[in-house]
This record gives sequence, structure tokens and C-alpha cells, in this order.
Amino acid sequence: MRKWSVFVLLLGLTIFPLTAGAEGGTRLKSINIELWSEYDQPSMLVIHEFVLAESASLPTKVTLRFPKDGNLIAVAFQSAGSLINAQFSGPEAQGNWQTVTLTVDSYDPYRIEYYQPLTRDGNKRQFTFKWFGDYYVQKFDVNLLLPADSTGIVTSPALDSAGASSDGLNQVGSVSRGEMKMGKSFEFTLEYERTSDALANPGQSNPVQPSEPIGPNTPGRVSTDQLPWIIGGAGLALIVIALFTYWNSARSRERTSTRSGSRPRRQHAEKSSDGQVYCHECGTRAQAGDRFCRTCGSRLRIE
Repeated sequence: MRKWSVFVLLLGLTIFPLTAGAEGGTRLKSINIELWSEYDQPSMLVIHEFVLAESASLPTKVTLRFPKDGNLIAVAFQSAGSLINAQFSGPEAQGNWQTVTLTVDSYDPYRIEYYQPLTRDGNKRQFTFKWFGDYYVQKFDVNLLLPADSTGIVTSPALDSAGASSDGLNQVGSVSRGEMKMGKSFEFTLEYERTSDALANPGQSNPVQPSEPIGPNTPGRVSTDQLPWIIGGAGLALIVIALFTYWNSARSRERTSTRSGSRPRRQHAEKSSDGQVYCHECGTRAQAGDRFCRTCGSRLRIE
């Protein structure tokens, strides 16, 4: 019974693995949000980059949210000036949002990139970015890039700095925040007008070089579609192994029992050709004058 209890416990741990730590225990050194409006597509390119705090243990998982109408195009980390596909799972729909979970195994900058539609009303464009405070952040920044002909720019909170970019094709601005405790949300809203629909850099590919929209075969993606089958197969294999072990053990006990009880038992005391008497219960040979078996104590049936 005890062996079966241990087996059930091991099976439970296999099917329902324990997770080490919670989201709330993960701390981020920085978050940098890049908002590039109408840059190379008629929408908002959002680059959500973060760096894990050095006090956090590796590897760990970081889950980020983005709107359900967002089109995720890249999940990567930066190493030696190059962007490399990062290991991740998702995206998964959760109400009005999607989530993507990155496996972080270094203190390099990690990021997700997605396009999100702008809300349009005639010449007016509107956009909202929201951070839910899922993690503690030491430093939080939002950087905005708008086409040069944008007018009537209104943001909340107000931009800390604003001006023209070095290429003269865009306007830039930023908002910085210090420590953001876990649970403290942040919302950035943008409104501006344009009479043109021209893209700021229509002929220039995004320097981030996003891939095709995320799909089942995207490099770095951890597919969970087959996970239930894998877990079920592993559980079934453990059950088969346990049953085989139990059956084999039972057969071994049966063979041992058969060998230990293989000595013939005589149902009646009888005399051999030389006149010896044998116990009818256990077959032990009696000695002259015995009335009871010296081995099992049964009364000898002497005819």
C-alpha cells in the first residue's frame, strides 16, 4: 500500500509540476517602451524592452501583456549588438489582452514587438498604452516617435522632453518614471492630427527587422499544443511500469510460496517397506514408539 501511495504522489508531481517562484518575486531593472507611430506601417509599432534585475535568479519567466488586436511580430533579446530570437510561449488570449511568456536566461535586454491599430477620426489619431504593474520596475521610460507633419499633439502624462529627430522626418518625445512598485499601473495616452497618410519611412525597413507575424513555426517558440498528450503519455507509461512491477513481484512471491510448500504431505500415516511410520499431516518420519509427530505435533494414525 505504501508503494502505491508513493507512486500516486510521483504521478501527481509529473502531471502537475510545481513552479518555482511567482511573478511577484521577479524584479525588473528597467522597462523601455518605444512608440513609433505611422513609421513603416499605418499603425503604431510598439517595442516593449526590459532588463531583468541582477538580484533575480536565472533562468526565469517573464509574462507581458499586449492588446488583443496587437499583431506580435518578434520576441528577441539583444546580445553583442545583435537581436536573437528568444525562447517563448504564446501568445494566449485573456479577455481584451494577449500574453506572451519569455524564458529569460541572461541579464541582456529582452523585448517583444507588435503593431497595434491607431484609433482614427478624420485627421485625428489616438492611441493608448497601458502597463499593469505585473512586476516591480526600478526605471520606466516611454519614448515617442511621430511623423514630422503631426500637429495638435496631446499626451497624458505630458512629455518630459520633445523635439525633432536628427533625420528631420520625425518628432520625438519621452516620459520617464522612477521606481514603479508591483501593482502600480501606468497609462500613456496620445492624440495628434495629420492631413496626410504618408508613412514616415516608407522605403526604410524597420532597423529592428521584425519577422513575419508570430506563428506555430516561429524560431524560439515553445509550442504547448502537444503538451497535454505528452503529459498523458508520460503518466500512462508510469502506470504501465508500476503495474508490470507489481505483477512481477506477485509472481516472485508465488514462486517462493510454491517452493516452500513443495514437500509432499501424506493424508494418512503409512508404513514404508522397512516398517517406518510417516505423519499424515507433514510427512515427517516417526520414530519407534511415537504417538505424536515430532515436527507438527499431530497425533499419528497408526494402523
